[in-house]
Amino acid sequence: MGCEKADLVLHDGNIFGHPESDSVAIGAGSIIAFGRYRELKSYIGPRTHLVRLGGRVLAPGFIDCHQHFMEGAAVATGISLVRCRTIGDLLADLRVAAAKTPPGNWLRAFGCDEALMHERRRPTRDELDQAVPKNPLRLRHQTLHASWLNSRAIAALGLESDQFVLPEGGQILRDATGRPTGLVVGIEEWLSAKLPRVTIAEMESRARFYSHELAANGITAFTDATVRNGSEEVAAFSRLVASGSIKQRVSLMIGPRHLKGISSLRKTAAAGGMQIAGVKFMHVSQWEPEILTQTILEALGQDADCAFHVTELEELDAAVRACSRAWPQVAQPQLNQLRIEHGGLIPPEYPEQIAALGAWVVTNPSFIYYRGAKYATEPGLIPYLYRGQSLRRAGIKLAGGTDAPVTPAKPLSAIATAVTRVSLEGYELAPAEGLSIEAAFALFTRAAAQLSRLPSGEIMKGRLADLIVLPADPTRLQPAELMNLAVETTIVGGQVVYERGRPVTSQAAGLPLFSS
Repeated sequence: MGCEKADLVLHDGNIFGHPESDSVAIGAGSIIAFGRYRELKSYIGPRTHLVRLGGRVLAPGFIDCHQHFMEGAAVATGISLVRCRTIGDLLADLRVAAAKTPPGNWLRAFGCDEALMHERRRPTRDELDQAVPKNPLRLRHQTLHASWLNSRAIAALGLESDQFVLPEGGQILRDATGRPTGLVVGIEEWLSAKLPRVTIAEMESRARFYSHELAANGITAFTDATVRNGSEEVAAFSRLVASGSIKQRVSLMIGPRHLKGISSLRKTAAAGGMQIAGVKFMHVSQWEPEILTQTILEALGQDADCAFHVTELEELDAAVRACSRAWPQVAQPQLNQLRIEHGGLIPPEYPEQIAALGAWVVTNPSFIYYRGAKYATEPGLIPYLYRGQSLRRAGIKLAGGTDAPVTPAKPLSAIATAVTRVSLEGYELAPAEGLSIEAAFALFTRAAAQLSRLPSGEIMKGRLADLIVLPADPTRLQPAELMNLAVETTIVGGQVVYERGRPVTSQAAGLPLFSS
């Protein structure tokens, strides 16, 4: 019987994790062999596409274990104010955007965080009115948990009407006179439902653009950790994947209220080539403890992972307590996974408890880099922020997520920050928590694949051919060099989805590479 012929052979390169190899053969979307080129010649047939790497590095593609795709797509194709560090710059950018928007149309912007502003304050309602006088404005907080509205938006939504009923859990901040300041908290889902709906065509356009951006950053798979995901959202993702608008492998979290329909959601996801990653729990410190425990048990009974949004101590304590109550009642706990999402603040008394549960911490190193100026003002908390090395020593499994668009979907930036623990402004935050480059790289490759239940994350026979080409070995670079390293090619399932230098309009899954 003849040897299996490869669809693609990448040769004359450096193979990440295999210094003795220079080539990889790919067939039917998976790695079928790797080694020296002379050893792989039997896999080359008349239809095999050969790509010479020319000494470049072939590495596993990045898996982003926690991001928000639809929000990221909206930001990538909309008005981003993330770069603004003064109120003046923010208002100037809003004025420019408003001048390009027809009067009366909603203006949607993203990326303000008062804690990162030099003035250490939020924009006022009057300032927003002056910058955007003819359009209703929604300016989303960089954390995605609040929004600023100008007076036209407040009027359009009826927030000052005597008949307005505030959604449960929501808050409208007011000044000393009782007038809304424009900042609203805890009603993000309600706000999104009230604004004009995005058309299917616009959604596809946004998704294509953002998916290309993810591919340019080496992301071959991601988990969307949006708590509102339900039947409508799963169906929308399925359409986007089927149309080729999303080129990455997709896993979705769903909200607890959709748990009873998880079987149907799994079928819809599977039909679209996706998977349901589990159930996302928010605001766990506000749940009744017994209800939280029972919901966890219900999810685990459905073989669904449980992921807990944890950025504050109260959330961490509630999640750990509920899991500790539920875990002994699970018949086959090895089939299920508990996930601490973010793990923003983990004091010394908790790592042992987390390790005992076998829970993962999906950490966000980029928060140190992009939001370090905020944390630097709280020196008492710094040793416990987005911990790395101490959690590994405690036996806790770590994987990485960017939480995009809260921070950019750039795994290489996150990996570099996991090593240095240095912020954009130069603040060094708990350097003892820094990881080696190898351990940091694993956050988005080997460990991420294990958490995501994907047969990828390493270059091995039988693994999915989800790969990237880099100009240099990331483990031999200084962190500053790593942060600025450009991904040259991204491959998903043996198909090229991105090649640096090729016009965006000509990039599509399945196209041959420029190289030969």
